[in-house]
Amino acid sequence: MAARFKFRLDFLIKMRQRKEEEAMARLAKRLASIRDIENEIVSLNERKDRLAGELDEKMKSGGITVPLIILYKEYDGKLAKDIARANEFLRLSRREEAKERAALTKASIDRKIMEKLKENKKAEFAEEQAYLEQNNLEEMASLAKARRDREAARERAEEYQAGVDL
Repeated sequence: MAARFKFRLDFLIKMRQRKEEEAMARLAKRLASIRDIENEIVSLNERKDRLAGELDEKMKSGGITVPLIILYKEYDGKLAKDIARANEFLRLSRREEAKERAALTKASIDRKIMEKLKENKKAEFAEEQAYLEQNNLEEMASLAKARRDREAARERAEEYQAGVDL
C-alpha cells in the first residue's frame, strides 16, 4: 500500500489564509468607508452650490435682508469647514487604505509561499514514492529471476542425476 502525503504545516496555511481573509475584510470596510465619505463630500458640495444659487436668486429679486445674508454666509462657511474636514478625513482614510492593501498583499504572498512549499514537498514525496516503488519492482524482479534460476539449476541437477543413475 502506498503511503499518503501529509503536509505537517497545513495548520500554518489555514492560519495565513484566515489572516488574508481578515485583511480582505478590513480593506473592504475601508473602501466602503471611503465611498461613504466621497458621497458625503458630493452631498455637501451640492448643498453649498444650492445655497449659493438660492442666495443669488434672492439678491437679484431684492427680497433679502442683511441678517438673512449673514445667516446664508455663516451656513456657507460651516459647509466649507465640513467639506474641508471630510476631505481631510478622506485623505487619512486613503492613507490607511494603502496600508491595508499592503497588509493584504503581504498576507496573500505569505499564504502563497506556504502553498508553494506544500506543492514542492508533495512533488518530492511523489518522486520518493516512485523511486521506492521502482526499487520494490526491481527487487521483486530480481527475486523472481533468482527463483527461476534456482529452479532451472535444480531441474538441471535432477536431469544430470537421472542421467548418471542410468
